[in-house]
Amino acid sequence: MNLIIDKLKGHPVALISTVVFVACAVVVLMRGDVVADLLQEEIELIAQIRMINDNVIDSNNLDQDVESLQSYVAAIDRRLFNRSERSINTNFFYSFEDKLDITIADVSQLTIEEPALIKDGPNELSLYSGIVYEIKVGGTFKEILGFMYEIQHVDALMRIANFEVFIATAQSAASESLAAKLHVVVLAEKN
Repeated sequence: MNLIIDKLKGHPVALISTVVFVACAVVVLMRGDVVADLLQEEIELIAQIRMINDNVIDSNNLDQDVESLQSYVAAIDRRLFNRSERSINTNFFYSFEDKLDITIADVSQLTIEEPALIKDGPNELSLYSGIVYEIKVGGTFKEILGFMYEIQHVDALMRIANFEVFIATAQSAASESLAAKLHVVVLAEKN
């Protein structure tokens, strides 16, 4: 043993290195399980920091985006039908007679709601509601298609949900006249 101590005294760097190595080995054996926990915590903290940095970047123009969205909502609100103004809504559809040279026989505001727009439907409306109109028109095939095209492209938010086209009755003057029954859904203020 004295021989080993004498050799170690001759090499002090080796002695210090051995002591440090043994101390490190003891620390690793005693605290090795903490390292894995700390690594996992570090990964979670880095992920949170990245998410915070991404949110900071995404929120740079948030005020402008809110203003833009509010202008879109205001534009939609201007185009809504008012459910209580039945005569104005009905006259809106009758106004197409003069523009398109088509005969509108009847416009009825139905009490039923469009199944796709009701609660738990595939296109449920939470901020607005839909009004369903049944419109009976007469004219040539081209005139009826022109009317359907105009309905789809008016300023109000509406779409044709269902339509039927059939040959007009014998009372009609022209032999090529057709009749159509359209179900039109119009976006309206919430009930």
